[in-house]
Amino acid sequence: MREVLAALPADAPLHIHIAEQVGEVQDCLALRGARPVEWLQQNFEVDSRWTLVHATHLTPVETKQLAASGATVAICPTTEANLGDGLFPLRAYLDAGGAWGIGSDSHISVSPVEELRLLEYGQRLQTHHRNIAVSTDSSSVGETLLRGALAGGQAATGQIATDDFVLLDPQAPILAGASASDVIDRWIFSGNRSAVDEVHVGGRQLVASGLHRDRDDIAARYRSALVTLLEA
Repeated sequence: MREVLAALPADAPLHIHIAEQVGEVQDCLALRGARPVEWLQQNFEVDSRWTLVHATHLTPVETKQLAASGATVAICPTTEANLGDGLFPLRAYLDAGGAWGIGSDSHISVSPVEELRLLEYGQRLQTHHRNIAVSTDSSSVGETLLRGALAGGQAATGQIATDDFVLLDPQAPILAGASASDVIDRWIFSGNRSAVDEVHVGGRQLVASGLHRDRDDIAARYRSALVTLLEA
């Protein structure tokens, strides 16, 4: 691993899959005498170039050290729920000023809204409290989550989205009577019916009236690929 890192440009983003199951943590302890994040921090200069995927089981010390390093944690709530891995210590990490983002980790769900909603609800179930992801800047859980995920995504990819934006459908039932102060919370916490009207990426419109421009093509290729794989 050291040789690979040495060959990379100094500003290259680094992504590493970190143990999400308790069993994986125990295996790492048995093999290396340290927990995964503990070992990583002992052996490498973890900084803002790094993205740790999952990092589900952190000790309080690891949580503070990781937050202070400037690294981003890619939290994958639906994957972690699907596999029964556990819950990331979000509140403690936010309190320590940690950077984070969300991902699907190849799980079947690729909905950022679902990931953010499950991230907050998992914390509520664990702590028996509501409104876990709030900040001094905003009392809106949805706004805090969305801002954190956007900032973490930019840090992890090294890309600044200047011409990327999403337009919500003002006629969507879940947004009826919405105001600027509650529209993000409504979008994230009002179920799985999409409220997205348009998506623009790099100055190009990819979604119109809630439908991706290549939707039918993508669906046909997916069905063909899946049938081929299942018949192999």
